[in-house]
Amino acid sequence: MKDFKKGLIYAGVLVFCIGFGAYIYCNSIKKKIPDKLYIYKQDKAVFSMDIPVVGTVYDSSNNICADNIDFGKQVTIQSGNTGQYYVDYKLFGLLSVARTHMEVVDEKYIYSGGFQVGIYLKCNGVYVVNTETICTYDGQNVVPAKGKINKGDYIIKVNGSQTDTKEQLLQAVSESAGNSMDITVRRDGQEIEEQIIPVKNVAGEYKIGIWVKDDTQGVGTVTYVCEDGTFAALGHGISDNETGKVLDIKDGMIYRTRILSIVPGKNGEPGELLGTIDYREDNIGSIRRNTDKGIYGENAYSLYKEYSPELMKAAGSYEASKGTAYVRFYNNGSFHDYEIDITDLKYGDSKNITFKVTSGELLELTNGIVQGMSGSPIIQNGKIIGAVTHVFVDDSTCGYGIFIDRMLDKDEKETN
Repeated sequence: MKDFKKGLIYAGVLVFCIGFGAYIYCNSIKKKIPDKLYIYKQDKAVFSMDIPVVGTVYDSSNNICADNIDFGKQVTIQSGNTGQYYVDYKLFGLLSVARTHMEVVDEKYIYSGGFQVGIYLKCNGVYVVNTETICTYDGQNVVPAKGKINKGDYIIKVNGSQTDTKEQLLQAVSESAGNSMDITVRRDGQEIEEQIIPVKNVAGEYKIGIWVKDDTQGVGTVTYVCEDGTFAALGHGISDNETGKVLDIKDGMIYRTRILSIVPGKNGEPGELLGTIDYREDNIGSIRRNTDKGIYGENAYSLYKEYSPELMKAAGSYEASKGTAYVRFYNNGSFHDYEIDITDLKYGDSKNITFKVTSGELLELTNGIVQGMSGSPIIQNGKIIGAVTHVFVDDSTCGYGIFIDRMLDKDEKETN
């Protein structure tokens, strides 16, 4: 009987391990499959996903357009006129694992960026960076906000009054005289009201034990601009360093910046662009959104006129290939295209493009990719295929990029 029970336990563990392993494997396959895919009309799209799935293409009326497509091999899709399609994937032809929304669209042309701007963002509420312990005037250590306000929350109201700035919050706490305060926070899209009692610290000041900010700023690179004054930059969102979350913003502005020097990157120490931003001058564009695919704005007509950027086709992700490409970067008053080698492409991952800097000129200037270059266009075969997003922390000569159609998708989807 003991051997039988032991056998059941071993069998249960084995089944769990197999199930868990299958779950991990399915998730790894899903990460290689895009949620959305753009193909230009009357074009031939070639993919090399190299995953053991079989796909079926459906039109918007759920009619089968193509069946038994083996994505373990190179796949070619010939598009027709504009329209909506779907691709369902089955692992080994048996288990449904993912679906891609495939849209056939007209070709898109944009003006390439590569030049730097100063960025100012205003948070949509007072952002809580962290909580802290307060040493009270009578020697106790307390955290008034513990369990009520979390880092990553946005304080939007105090005692029923809208609160947009940290100065408003600090004044309300200071004037509370230690009485309970009704504080409304926005957390994961939900509004939550909490009651917090400020405490007096050793300096005689009332505190609720939180670190906050209501804005952020920095230098970044514009990826593209359009004739109507709209633009996109960075290729990734501006996030809080403590939480890693993309900041929810009310609005923002871009300004002219002057790059004073470049700190080259080292292994374990990313370099950076050092510059000045003159906030006294009029802004040169307004930021309307901060997203995981970049920041988006409008009214940047002066950028279009000042830099005379090149009109280029925005390539579909299927047009990118491993091998030689270029990073466009504005330096010393002119655009420069620096050679890189694309070593890997991932259609479903946020790090779509992996590359290594091969330009001796750029290596001498920056030793690869530095902070502030995020958003620099990646160009291949005369088309913009993506934008630089991150640098390898342990190797500044290597970096990641995002496909340009992912940036355009985010721009158009949230504009319409």
